[in-house]
This record gives sequence, structure tokens and C-alpha cells, in this order.
Amino acid sequence: MSDIALPPLAVEKMPSGLAVLGIQKRGLPLFHARLSLPAGACEDPRGKAGLAQFTTDLLRRGTRRRPAQDVDDLIESMGAQLAAEVSMEEAALALTVPAELAERALDALLEVALEPAFDEHEVSAARRRAAAALQSDLDEPATVAARALITLGYGPGHPYAHPPHGFRRDVESLRREDALGFHATRFQQSGALLALVGQQEPAELLTLAKRKLAQWQSSWPGHSQRQPLHFSALLPGEGLRAVVVHKPDATQAQVRIVSPGLPKTTPRYFEAVVCNTALGGGFTSLLVDAIRVDRGLSYSVSSRLQMNRRAGLSIFSSFTKNETLRELVDVALEKMRGYAQSGPSEQATEKARRYLAGLFPMGLESHEAIAEQVADALLDGLGLEHLQRYRSRMLSVTSEQARAIAPEISPARDGALLIVVGEADKARKALAGLGPIEVRQLEEFG
Repeated sequence: MSDIALPPLAVEKMPSGLAVLGIQKRGLPLFHARLSLPAGACEDPRGKAGLAQFTTDLLRRGTRRRPAQDVDDLIESMGAQLAAEVSMEEAALALTVPAELAERALDALLEVALEPAFDEHEVSAARRRAAAALQSDLDEPATVAARALITLGYGPGHPYAHPPHGFRRDVESLRREDALGFHATRFQQSGALLALVGQQEPAELLTLAKRKLAQWQSSWPGHSQRQPLHFSALLPGEGLRAVVVHKPDATQAQVRIVSPGLPKTTPRYFEAVVCNTALGGGFTSLLVDAIRVDRGLSYSVSSRLQMNRRAGLSIFSSFTKNETLRELVDVALEKMRGYAQSGPSEQATEKARRYLAGLFPMGLESHEAIAEQVADALLDGLGLEHLQRYRSRMLSVTSEQARAIAPEISPARDGALLIVVGEADKARKALAGLGPIEVRQLEEFG
């Protein structure tokens, strides 16, 4: 397999700190715009978990120029959908339109991003919707497990230690002033990136971006005051500890095993991803064979690396019947601890690296995908080379390198955290003898 050549592109850093990216993509006559901003969930103030998501959700609920229904009509008149996403690191707004609507679409995107009205009625309605959704999430054990592993895996006070949608107790306290303040201090040009993808030459796309940005300069100050984030190292504890999140009358148990992982910026990114894929990141991985194929304990089994810019987690995920909870946990721990010592075989390494290298081009096919991939590579500090040499670097990972990193990516290292969402009494009996067990209530994670 050879490396994939990126389409023609150009990047320019503005004096304000904003990066502008133009990517030429021939073929379909489409135009895509994506605005990435340093306004992710890790920026949520203490006691305001969910504010980044809340603020971003409100953007299309009216601007200073038009009410929410008119914003909807504007977007729909272009045959588009406005995507609004919040990750740990950033908030992003994106839309794709026919090529002839490029200028109109970019104006709409900037209006929504930079001139939100935060109407009191819309704020109240958004708060009710968000609180109701969080309450509803408590009915989904897998969702509760996902929220618990982030909260408990990163630990108290860590900027990553809450899900992007926050907690109901925090969301119910959010007011218009919170959204206004967050928007003013986080939706800034320094650290932001505007990516345009279209049929034009990259230089033409950059010219379009800069011309439109000049029209919006008064609505978007270049710099604003914000407190720097402090990221402490994630240190494992001693011995396995368990947290049971009590879900009354549950007949199945969601299982997560979590250990500190690696950030996306690790120089051993490719070794880590190959090693994890052989462990539990593919359909023919060690954990899938041991738990699903050989024993039939669960339909869904995986390990994954949650790699954020400045910290990460190694995560095992599965579910099973209450009666087979202990067996599943024992098998998972045994296999992952053994893997930490031995790492993958040459055959498993080869299968994983070829799978990953073959899958990569599919993540660059659409206008939306190429904009997101290139923007993330630049914002994460990985650079374009990360994408340009992705396949060759993945294929060059040796079994020795994969074995060397196995102890650092195994979710079952010493001090790992076992999270079970299920009926507390049954779970405690099943897990007896593994280590200290703490029972937490479902509502803590909603």
C-alpha cells in the first residue's frame, strides 16, 4: 500500500491567531465550510459542566439579525444542514451546499457562530431540553457507563472529567449570562481554524475566506481573556478497584475497565493504535475471540484508546448477563494482563496494521471528512505529515514496537478502575474478592 496524496491545499495564519485553510476537491460541485473553535468541553468552568455544549446548541436558535425559525429557513433554503459538534477540545460548526451557494453559506455560518442572540426564551427552552435529555439518558445503561468512565477515569478536578453534555445539576443552573460569557471568551480567533473545501484553487478559497472574515471583523474580536487550563498527570492507583453504578432491576451489566492512556500527541501514536487494534479494536482481535467467539459471554466486546490532546484513557467495554458478570471480568482481566506482558504476535501485528492502513483512505473521501481530518491534524499539533505518511507509518510498525507499548495501552494495568452499571447487590456478590468495591447512585452521572 502506498501513501495517499492529500488534495491541493493551502494554510495561512492570520495576525489574530486564526488559521484559514483552503482545500481543493474536484468532482462533485459542492462547497463545504467548517469552523473549529477552542470552545470544547474541557473549557467548561467548574460547576458549569455542559456549558460548551449548551452554548453551541444555542447558536442556531436565533442571531442578532433573525429569530430561530428564520435561521432554520435560511439553512434549509440552501438544502443544507448545519452541524454543531462539541468535543473535549473544540466546538465546530459545519455545512455543505452546492458550489454556487458558497458565499451565502459562509455568511450564514459566520452569522450563526459570531452573532448569536441568546434570547431568554430560547435559553430557557434549551435548558429544559438539555435537562430532560440528561434525565432520559439514565435509562440507557451504556450511556451511563460512558459518562461514568469519563468522570471517574480522569478523576476529580481534571478538565476532561465530565461528558460534553454535562450533568443535569449543572445544566439546570445555566443562564443567559453563562452562554454570553462563554461565547465572548472561548469563541475567539486565536486557536480557531476556518476550513473551506471546494472546486476552486486553494488560493481562491483563502481569498474568499479572508474577504468574508473582513466583513465580520467587528463581530469577532481577535483576542479575549481566558484562564489557562491546568492538566495534571493521570496516575494509576494501587490494585484493581471497582465502582458499581446501581441500576435497579437490571438483568444485564455494562462493564468498563479503565486505565490512564496516552495523548493523541504521543510520538508512539502508530504503535499504540496497532497494539490496541490487535487487542480489542477489530473483529478478529484477541478480546473478541476470547469473550465473544470462544465463550459467548457478550455480543459486543472492544478495547479502545480515547486520545485527547493532553491526556487519554485506555478502555475495555462490554456487557453481559448478571449471571456471567464475574466470568466476563475474569476473562477480560486475564487476557489483558497477559497481553500487557506478551503483546501481539507477528501475525496479529501484521493483520492490525494492514487493516488500519486499508481503512484510512475511506476517512478522507467526502468534503466533510477531509476538512475535519486536516483541521484536526493542524489543531492537534500533529501536522499534515501525520495524514500524508499515515499508511506508511502504520505499515512500518513492528511487532517488537507493538510489544514494547503493550503495557502502556492495556486497560487492565495495576491500579485499573472497573466500572459496572447494573443491579448493585448482584454485582457486588459477583465481584467479591477482586478488590475494594464502591457503590454509586445512577443520578450522579446524569
